[in-house]
Amino acid sequence: MALAQMLVRPGNQFVYDPVMKDAGLLTKGNYGSVKKLYVVAKADVSSTEEMQRWMVVLSPGTEVEEIAGADHAIMISKPKELCDVLVKIANSLNIY
Repeated sequence: MALAQMLVRPGNQFVYDPVMKDAGLLTKGNYGSVKKLYVVAKADVSSTEEMQRWMVVLSPGTEVEEIAGADHAIMISKPKELCDVLVKIANSLNIY
């Protein structure tokens, strides 16, 4: 449950935050400064694998991991496998 709560994106939590309204926040110079990872859910019936890979193509520099048997809500369908992927990425970046 704790993992699921951490991975759910907040809705409009930052709508009135002045930092998020900064026009210089999303510039070409800043884009790509944060490493991105896309986890392909191999058994997702709401989004085909081709569609998921197309989203990766639209975001250059994104690393891709696959989880077989995972559906759209990976954190619920395959929590251990998702945790393993996140730990692998954290270890490769020396994040503790």
